[in-house]
Amino acid sequence: MKSNPNRLWLVAVALGWAFDFLFWKHAPGVNFAIYVVMCLVGGMYLLLGVEKTRPARDALWLLIPILFFATVTFVRAEPLTAFLAHFLTLFLLGVFVITYLGGRWVWYGLWDYVTGFLKLGGNMLVKPLTFSAEVRKESAERGDPPKRSAWPVVRGLIIALPIVAIFAALLSSADAVFEKGLHDFLYALNLDNLPELIFRLCYILVGAYLLAGVFLHAATQSKDETLLNGQKSVLGQFLGFTESAIVLGSVAILFVSFVVVQFQYFFGGQANIHIDGYTFSEYARRGFGELVAVAFFSLLLILGFGAVTRRESETQRKTFSALSVGIVALVLVMLVSAYRRLVLYETAYGFSE
Repeated sequence: MKSNPNRLWLVAVALGWAFDFLFWKHAPGVNFAIYVVMCLVGGMYLLLGVEKTRPARDALWLLIPILFFATVTFVRAEPLTAFLAHFLTLFLLGVFVITYLGGRWVWYGLWDYVTGFLKLGGNMLVKPLTFSAEVRKESAERGDPPKRSAWPVVRGLIIALPIVAIFAALLSSADAVFEKGLHDFLYALNLDNLPELIFRLCYILVGAYLLAGVFLHAATQSKDETLLNGQKSVLGQFLGFTESAIVLGSVAILFVSFVVVQFQYFFGGQANIHIDGYTFSEYARRGFGELVAVAFFSLLLILGFGAVTRRESETQRKTFSALSVGIVALVLVMLVSAYRRLVLYETAYGFSE
């Protein structure tokens, strides 16, 4: 992106404006999913199209649950389900960013996620500034002639607007004649809501700045070459392998029993629901939010036990990983079941109820 940094800023500002357009005085609804897709498209354009940086294959698998949970945000209005769907969408987007080049999110432990998100947050604040400085430095080292740019003018106007607005408000309060003249001037320009416009412009630019940091982090800081998983935990690995294996194994057995019950609906669908005495509405409404919650708490369970469990041999490490992967696979089947519930409900009623 250093060869053409303007594209980074144009995409970031466009996404900042899209955020304002979709969410200012609008309920999130389907707009949240639309914005998630726009961010993914914009990011992939910069990383693949401009930077020619290909994502790790394993990182691409994250796009499936990201799009699934983004869809859930507007097809389910139940508060717990909506909250978890929004949270998991944003969390998985973050994981996609911090593992874009490395793709080793499957092997992450709790502290890998913590440090990864902390680094992402830091780069969102710092990376755009250092990136601009690096671009100018490399241009000077190559002896490139200085290019005329409108950015200094834009930055000057951006800084001047809120300062002028504050002084104008103070002067208007001090003199009624000046206040009337300023009001007439703004009315002539159709700028009666100037403070609101300035506020919106400010958060659009702040959002664009942070998004630029996200894209730069994915392009340069997401190789995850060294993982903390397997090293000494910050909390200390105080739990034995046997205890953790019993807990994870018990959860896996419970999940297997649930999944076995679900398979009759995968193959029987409508007929089985009527045989069991359930309507479409009861089947779809009952348990959808709970299944999303199960996915959320399963993630916390695996990360938590991964951080505090002692694995002293290769066999123990492989067994723990197998149990964790098994639980994740079963959770994915449950999410398919949740999606199936939505399909059945939509077939009967649409998304009107």
